[in-house]
Parts: sequence; C-alpha cells; structure tokens
Amino acid sequence: MRCSATGRGAIVVAALLAIGCHSPPPAAPGEAPPLPPGDAGRVLARAFDAAGGWPRWQAKRDVAYVSMLTIVDPERELTTDSIGWFAAPLHAGARVRVDSIGLPTEVRFGVDGAETWITSDGQPLVAPGQLALTRFDLVSSLFWFSLPFGLVELPFAVTYDGAETGPDGTRWEKLRAELAHPDPAVPGKWFVLYFDGETGLIDHVFAQLSAPFLRHDLWVGRWLHYREWDGIRKERQRKFFPADESGDVIGALVAEQFVEHVHFDNDYPPAYFDRPPVGLAPATPRAPDAGVAPIAWRRDAR
Repeated sequence: MRCSATGRGAIVVAALLAIGCHSPPPAAPGEAPPLPPGDAGRVLARAFDAAGGWPRWQAKRDVAYVSMLTIVDPERELTTDSIGWFAAPLHAGARVRVDSIGLPTEVRFGVDGAETWITSDGQPLVAPGQLALTRFDLVSSLFWFSLPFGLVELPFAVTYDGAETGPDGTRWEKLRAELAHPDPAVPGKWFVLYFDGETGLIDHVFAQLSAPFLRHDLWVGRWLHYREWDGIRKERQRKFFPADESGDVIGALVAEQFVEHVHFDNDYPPAYFDRPPVGLAPATPRAPDAGVAPIAWRRDAR
C-alpha cells in the first residue's frame, strides 16, 4: 500500500473501514432470496432490484477492484493514503486478499475466517496492532461491497425501521440489521441502512462499528456516485463521519474510500486466498508493535 503523511510524523497505515426476527438460511443458487416478512422484505426486494437484481448478484463468483482509502486525523494533522488491489470470493464469508500497489517491497494482506495475515517480501509481519487494522480494513471493505445483498447472506435479523425525510426533502426508508452473535465477516454490531425513496439505492448507513483502535463507535457512511459494473450498481465513493446516538454527523470527515475498476468472475483458485508460503528466514516484524493510536476528529467542520 502507498502511504503519505503530513504533520508531526508518519503513522501506521490505518484502515477505518468497513439485527427483529432472524433471517432464514441463505438461498441456494437459483433460489429466491430469503427476504424478511412485511415492509422489511418489500424495501429489501426493491433495493436488490435497484442494485442489479438478486439472480445477477448470486451468479457472481468473485470480485476484484482497486481500493483507495484516505484516513484524515485533523487533531494530529495527519493524512494517510493507501491503495491496493482488492480481491475476494463472493458468498463465502470473510475471505479476502489485498496486494500493495506502488511500494518498493511487495506487501500482501489477507483474511481467512478468523485468521489474519500480512507478508512483506514473503516474510510474515506479526505485530498485533497492524493485524487488527488489516482485519478491520479488509472485512469492512468486503462487507460494504456486499450490501444490500449481504443482508440475507449473513445471519442478520432485518427489520423495518420506518421512513424519514431529510432537510432537503429526500425521503428514505430504513432497515435495521442486527447480529445475535459476532460474525467474523461483519465489522460491527448493528447497522441502519437508509434507502433512497426514489432510486431504492443505499444513500447512507448509520452503524456501530467494532474495533479496539476506534475512539468512537458510532459512524455514518455516505454512499456516493453509483456506477454499473457488469450489471451490478455499486457506489464508487464512501465517506465516513463520527455520529451521535441519533445518527447525526458530529465531526469532520475521518475516512474516504474509492472503489475503482471493478471486475467480477476472475476465477481465482481457492489457493489464491491462502496465506502465502514463506521462506526459511524467521518472521521479523519491521518494528516492535506499539499499538494503534485512536482515530481522532474535530467537531467544528463537516
């Protein structure tokens, strides 16, 4: 990953990113999606159609794209950029690989269920703070990309949370998704998704995210600039802000992610997502792990 930092010094490449009745088991290939009853099912069915349709999504085997993430920390006057080639099988839980772009050394990141790994020029890095950041980044990115379809592919309880009108007159219908138990493929505890009343697409997400390095656990993510990739409509840009308990933004932009050059059905072999084999040299982290400073923000700007 490529990083740049301004201010008082460089920091570890950070990634911020990214539950009702229980959903029935996921549908088998060719079956209709297991929609929740009532208004929740109505809103979700419309969202599936707006994003390209359940049959088209279910037929996709894997995805790859260029991901660029910018973390902004005004309090420490730091900005960190990272860019990598993201790849993941779809409909397969937490299984992801990211390869660095633009670094002198070849860095590779991966998640396979509960396991997280990083290698640099073939050697493993084992610093716990770096592994925690990597896991949150990769799991979040795959989870955001899977929405709205992931709401029925993961063990969520999905309920209708009513309608709301924004200051500019935009009308949203809301779904609340909660987990009874933590899931390695989900970066938080609960999510409220705001679907545009006209388009049926996700406008923004209010969520409680779970990561030890986050100073704040309530966030709003805005989904922007939709593009169509092989029949699937996905947001090209996501912006994340700290939020209060009402879901109102209370601070400046903390993270921004771009998803570019999306390719489906690359037919990666299963071994592509395995931890890479290492040489005979011992594992040597680049520096002692000092943990990860909490991400900060200012409340005076949005």
